[in-house]
Amino acid sequence: MIIDCHFHVDEKMLTLEKMIEGMKSNSVDKTVLIPPMNETMFEKDSIFQQNLQRLFRSLILDVPLIGLKIYDGLVKDEHLRLYGNHYKIFSKPNNEIVASAIKRFPEHFLGWVAVNPQIPSTMEEIEKYLSSSSFIGVKAHPFMHKYSIKELDRVALVCETLKKPMIIHLSSEKDSYKYLPEKYPDLKLIYAHAGLPFWKELWKYAKQQPNVFVDTSSDYLNPLIVEMAVNCLGYKKVLFSCDGPYGMKEFNVYDYSAKKSWVESLKISDNQIRCILGENFIELIK
Repeated sequence: MIIDCHFHVDEKMLTLEKMIEGMKSNSVDKTVLIPPMNETMFEKDSIFQQNLQRLFRSLILDVPLIGLKIYDGLVKDEHLRLYGNHYKIFSKPNNEIVASAIKRFPEHFLGWVAVNPQIPSTMEEIEKYLSSSSFIGVKAHPFMHKYSIKELDRVALVCETLKKPMIIHLSSEKDSYKYLPEKYPDLKLIYAHAGLPFWKELWKYAKQQPNVFVDTSSDYLNPLIVEMAVNCLGYKKVLFSCDGPYGMKEFNVYDYSAKKSWVESLKISDNQIRCILGENFIELIK
């Protein structure tokens, strides 16, 4: 079974029907959905943008002090700032969008409960949605929502108790990737985008932590970074995902095969590729 464990719902970019069409044509059995974190954003296919992405990856990998400063500057005044454009960040994730998608197509979709611990109703949201077997864990976004990892204490405790995983898009807060694994050792954690923005140092740390994983999602990455993550962490700690529909250039045109090929082109065995594409995640949510 192939599972994309990180994909957002925004039907202004990609309808559910078109998503399912892409899943079927690429043999993706299930997609785990997350509500949109910000306003709809299409990207331009430009050499300038490609060069900026290449520079950012290089700085995060090899000159992290500069890379982290650029990363911090991407979010300001509750807006995501990319390539000269500003997109409103949603402080309260709309989990009902995911619930509705699952209700329409239960055979294709699972869900993450997206939370912002600064919102008073957070714990009620978790209780409400995790009562459904279709919601398999919790998504947190310290980067966009601008809070310390320590504000996730109550959420992490519930997930550890219920044996539900958390997926987290980290901020640049120093050593934040160590906090939850060390305070909640039985909590299953996925760091999104291969552990952005700490890549190399996070991989070294996660290799020694039995309950810490990374996913392969988003245009922050490229095939080389996915290969580096797998080589450092081992194939059992890496999970296939796309972070769609972000990165799209036009309405209803999304290519699953591009991100899937990052995994399929790895110089590892077919069995190890199958683990990354789905079997690792199935084990994680048992």
